[in-house]
Amino acid sequence: MFWVLLLLLAWAVAGTACTRLCLAAVRAAAVDADDAGTGHDLTLYEAAFLSGGPARVADLTLVSMARQHRLLLAHTGWATVVDPRGRDAIERSVIGAIGPEGQSRIGPVRATAAATDAVRDLAGRLVDAGLAVPDGSTTTVASGVRQVRAAALVVLGLGATALLTPGAEMPRVWSRSGSRCRSRSR
Repeated sequence: MFWVLLLLLAWAVAGTACTRLCLAAVRAAAVDADDAGTGHDLTLYEAAFLSGGPARVADLTLVSMARQHRLLLAHTGWATVVDPRGRDAIERSVIGAIGPEGQSRIGPVRATAAATDAVRDLAGRLVDAGLAVPDGSTTTVASGVRQVRAAALVVLGLGATALLTPGAEMPRVWSRSGSRCRSRSR
C-alpha cells in the first residue's frame, strides 16, 4: 500500500505544477483579444520588435542607416558613423551606442542599442496596444514550463521508487466477472 502514498504525492506534484503553468498562461494572455491592435498601424520598428525583439530592432536600424549611406558597416565587423544626426530616437540611440569616436564593433553596438530607453519605449507602446506581453509574464510562463518538466521527472522517480520498493504488493487484476485474478507479476 506504500505505492498509493507515492501515487498521491505524484498527483499532487504534477497537479500543482500544471495548475501554476495554466495560471501563468492565463495571466499572460489577459489582454482583451477584441481590442488587441485595433486601429494601430505598425511601424517598421514595431514589426521588427514583434518578429525578433530588441535585437531585431537594432539590426533593422543598423541596416536601414547603412542603406541610406548614413552609416558604414564593414565586413570586418566595424560600424562607422557617416551622418551623426539621427532621424528618430532609435537612430540616435544607435549613433550613441557607436560612441563619440564614430566607430565601434558591431556586436557591442547591437547589444547597447537593443537595451536603450528608445527600444524599451517601443516595447511599452506595443504592450499598451495589446500586441505584445510585458517582460515579466514571459518569464513566469517559462518558470511554469520548467516546473512541469521537473514534476514529470519527480513522477518518474516516484514511480520507479514504488516499483523497486522491497516487499511492495503489486495491485491485482480483476476479471470481467468481478472476481480477483492472480497477480501479473511472477
